[in-house]
Amino acid sequence: MAGIIGHIVNPTPDDARQLAIAGEAAGAEWMGLADAFWWRDVWMLLAAVADSTERIRIGPAMTNPYLRHPFHTASALATLGELAADRTMLGIAAGGSEVTHAAHISRSDAAEQTRNLIDVVARAARSEPLDASSGRSLDLDLAMPRTLIAGRGRAMLTVAGELGDDVLLWAIPRSDLGRTVAIVHDASAGRATPPRLIWAPLVDHGGQHRDSMMHVAVYAALNSAPAVRAAWGLDEDTVTEIRAALVAGGTAAAKALVPDAALDDLVMSNNIGALAPIARSLGIGAIATPGFSADSVGGQVAWAIELESHL
Repeated sequence: MAGIIGHIVNPTPDDARQLAIAGEAAGAEWMGLADAFWWRDVWMLLAAVADSTERIRIGPAMTNPYLRHPFHTASALATLGELAADRTMLGIAAGGSEVTHAAHISRSDAAEQTRNLIDVVARAARSEPLDASSGRSLDLDLAMPRTLIAGRGRAMLTVAGELGDDVLLWAIPRSDLGRTVAIVHDASAGRATPPRLIWAPLVDHGGQHRDSMMHVAVYAALNSAPAVRAAWGLDEDTVTEIRAALVAGGTAAAKALVPDAALDDLVMSNNIGALAPIARSLGIGAIATPGFSADSVGGQVAWAIELESHL
């Protein structure tokens, strides 16, 4: 069933609740909220959502393995599980430009740190000590959450294929979908149960929320593979300018620097007849959609469910 990637800018607890309520009513399986350190805290927002929903799985989408210690993430998941009757998920990615350029943290070992985070959560779920020296385990129960991993680079896609329950293909350029899926497939070859591929294509639903969609497109252009950016004519000096503009909150200035070729590669038609063959050829198992507002998310979930029916 379809998922929702919350994409309301700095949502209030009520924004998050209303988005989840509308998504659940439309039949969404899960909803993730962004973990952005300059916005309201994601775990407090998820606590508010837990109290207002009954079925939908919730969690961060995506948190990163750097800005919170894995022990804190395990504790937060366990607490959320108590509030949401274990309807939890853990979405992990390397972190965006804010991690490197605002928090001054290198993401060069993102795959290794992701493995460590998943290992800590799994040990906590088994009631094992969080570390050998102290011998202390969590003082509350943790049901192992479903793990959703997103990435664009080979290292993160490899760990996603090896360890993820789900792999999120979020706003991947059309020209890079084949490479992305091939890396995941190769990494998951030895698993008894391969991860489910969840595709979240960046589509324009009749111009609805176009500014928000362009914000996603700029981030996707910035974080796409170097070879893909080069094919668009996007050089590294321009990438640095875009990154600086985004960190400073200048989405409009950043968008002006993105070549039209990049937007043409990233933004797809919402025509289900055109998208379904692509999804089937990639082995997609589920569809996700950004949640830009509570008023529109129901329609977008319905669209995603309709696309899923053609897989």
